[in-house]
Order: sequence, then structure tokens, then C-alpha cells
Amino acid sequence: MLRRTTGRFVARVFLGLWILTAAAQTVAATQGACAAIVPGTPALPAAQFEEGPTIAQPDLLADFDAWMGAIRAFNPDPSIRSDLQQVSEQAHRIRAQLPGPMTRRQAWLHFAQLNPYLRDAHSGVQMPDYRGALEAHLKAGGHIVPLEVRFAADGSLRVFTVAPGAEAIKPGDRLASINGHSAAEMVATMLPLTIGDTPRGQHAWLERRFAMLYRYLYGDTGQYDVAVLSAATRCPLQIRTAGGTTLPEELQSQPSAAEAFDWRILAGDIGYLRVDSFAGEHKEALAKLTQAAFAAFKKRQVRALIIDVRENGGGDDPLWQQELVDHFTTRPYAQLSHYVTRITKEHADPGDVIGSLQNADYTKRFRPPAVDPVRFNGPVYILDGPYSYSATIQFIVAAQDFGLAAIAGEETAALSCQTGQVKFIDLPKTGLAAAVPVTAYTRPSGQGCKRGVIPDVPLVINEVAPDETLQALATWIRTHR
Repeated sequence: MLRRTTGRFVARVFLGLWILTAAAQTVAATQGACAAIVPGTPALPAAQFEEGPTIAQPDLLADFDAWMGAIRAFNPDPSIRSDLQQVSEQAHRIRAQLPGPMTRRQAWLHFAQLNPYLRDAHSGVQMPDYRGALEAHLKAGGHIVPLEVRFAADGSLRVFTVAPGAEAIKPGDRLASINGHSAAEMVATMLPLTIGDTPRGQHAWLERRFAMLYRYLYGDTGQYDVAVLSAATRCPLQIRTAGGTTLPEELQSQPSAAEAFDWRILAGDIGYLRVDSFAGEHKEALAKLTQAAFAAFKKRQVRALIIDVRENGGGDDPLWQQELVDHFTTRPYAQLSHYVTRITKEHADPGDVIGSLQNADYTKRFRPPAVDPVRFNGPVYILDGPYSYSATIQFIVAAQDFGLAAIAGEETAALSCQTGQVKFIDLPKTGLAAAVPVTAYTRPSGQGCKRGVIPDVPLVINEVAPDETLQALATWIRTHR
């Protein structure tokens, strides 16, 4: 897939083989007319699915009940996020629709209908190791849908990446259909299976897992008929192209650290640092990059700093604490003021009673080192997006509530008071992967838990053309600082 480089968001380059086998329209640009669409021939191959083993009804019910029991046993207070009556009603409906043997894929399509009602991207059920399964599928000669998508402000699906050789389709074109499945149909089918704190968060999750969702819902046909409405000409266009053979970065089981971070200096001496992950395995790479970046910012004497976390789905708090915050403040801070947690074997301290609840205020403060040779002392802006989640939200609320930095963008799609310490639930009969958070946090201010983080500098987040949002923030800084 195409990837972003040097702080400029561009489509990730598809490294696999892409073949444009038929272009069904040309645009008469000089005449301003749309050419007729010629149907693709021959017919597409039959879709191939990864069904997994067949599970008997008693085993389906046993795993579903085990998942529901785990939510009750481990989540310290599901009512913080969920409407418990709705969850109960939907759970009873889903359970009643498990009447006979099903494949693993079919079972997931049933179980996952509860995901949106949990209203927590740390809670839900997925196909097991879907990233690894997709990689194995491609390694065996399979394909995935040949594009990435983002939602536009009008709710339509737009092309975010395009295939080399299929230049007729451009980023920003409105997706009409894939293999005859309309964009509206695909969204309506995928959304009821998604996880997320809010509907907007569920849309962000869908966008970045579109290839996975398409694979499990519509299968692999090897070649794909893609129809779009051109953003430039307003003309319809249909092509047939081979499927992709390389996963988008978000679907890779081991994404490259080199692709997760970047920095540069924007016009007007504004430092820019992109941090797409706080995953623990990226700590060394992030530390090395931030040392180089902050040293360059100090040498250039930049007037302001933008930290871009729009594509950061979270990870471990120490990464943002030690590799970011330590480099731009000396103020004491914390990312929470209160917590409620279920004691599990994995997180128990000596003397803790397994299964009990701890409900307490949090008074600890993190104190950056007094001296840091590369510390930046000017204004800092954290640019959020609908995919910013988990530890990234903890970073954002710590910065906002303790006055460490200003938050720019839109209200976050993730709620400002996060859950965490996720426990993975064993569902041995189906093999599905379920997760439950065991801790709920209250942000430092203690306020606004039912909403996302409200930005200090409101900006429209353009997911289709992300660089426009970055340039808008840089322009605002040059105007106001």
C-alpha cells in the first residue's frame, strides 16, 4: 500500500503485483463529456472464503456464554460505556440466532453484531489473528481488495490509495461499488460488526480495516471490478484490476517502525513530528528519532511544534511520557485522576484479592528531568484525528489538563476517559478472539467523560486529504503565534 513520507500524507505504495486488465471508460476532457461504461468481461471468478472449522450449536452457545460471562466478571463497570439493557437485548437476539452448525467465519458474523453496543474499542470479538491470517492468505497467492478508503465529510467512501497501473482512479474519487457491491451496501454491512467508543470511532476502525472486512464478508475474487465517480471530472469510471498482494500498514502484523515516525521543519520555522504508534516494540526507534528531531528543532530555533497523532491507535504510556513529554516540558503531570479496576492474575500486586474491585483516586505525578539538552520550550500543538485512541488519548488529556500543549483538530472520536489493561478471553470452541478491559480511567480534570476531547484549536479533519488539515494548522500557528 502507499504510505505517508516526510510528514506529507500520500497514498501508500502497493508493493505487490497490480495488473490493469480493462479500463471501461475514457474521459473526453476537452469536450467535457462522459464516455459510456463498457461492462467488464469475462465474468469474475467465484469468491473464495476462509471459513475455518465448523462448530456445533452447543459449542457456539458455550463460547458466546463464556464471552458474556467474561464481560460481567472482568469489566469493572460496563455501564460506564454501555446501555446495559441494549446490550442484554442484543445478546439475547444474537444467541437465539445460533441454531445450528456454523463455520468460524459465520460465527464471527453473528457474535460481532454485539461489538458496537459495547461502545468501547477495547471490548469486542474478532476473527483470530486476522492480520496474520491475511498475511498467510497473500503469501499463499491470494489477494485483497485493491484500494484503501476514507469517509468524506458527506459520509461517502472515497479512494485513499490507488494501484500503480490503474492511474484512471485517483485518491479522492468517490467509491461507487466493488464487484457490484455498492458502497452504501458495504458500509451498512460492515458497520454493525465494528468496535469503537462512538459511531465516528467505528467509522475510523472500518476505514483502516476495510480490506479485512471485505475479505471476510465478500471473499477474494482475484480480480476486482471497481467503480468510482471521478472527483475531477464528475464522470463515472469502472476498471477491472488484479487484487492487492501487500497489506495496508494498519493491517500488517508487524508494521515497520520506520513507517510509524517522521519529522521535518515546515515553512515559518514550525517543527513537525509524526508519531503513528506508541507500541512498546517501537520504543528504541521512537527514542532515536525524537532525539534527532528535537536536536534539529533546537538548532533551528523553531517557533512552535506540531505533534501529529492522527494515525496513532495507542500502545504504552511510557513511550509518550519519556520520548515526547520529557522533551517539551518540566511540569509535573498525570494522565488520570481516578480509576476503577478489576484485579486479575495478570495485574495483581502482593496482597490483592483476585476478582475484587479497586476504586481509588490517583495522586501520582510524573516529573520530567530538570535538564534535557534538546528540550523545546515553545508552544506545542497536538493534532488529533478520529483514529487517535487509547494511550494516545491519555497523552492528549494529560497535555490538555495540565497545560502542557494545545490540542488541535476536532472533538476526538474516542471518549476522553479511557479504558485499559485489556484481558483476552479464551473462546476455545470457535477460536474467536474476544477482549475485555479491566480498568476504567477518569481524565485528570475529572470532567467530560461522556464526550471526546474538545480541541483548543478547532480544525476540520480531512481524512481524504490529510495534508490539508496539517497545512491549516501550520497556517493558524503562523497567523496567531
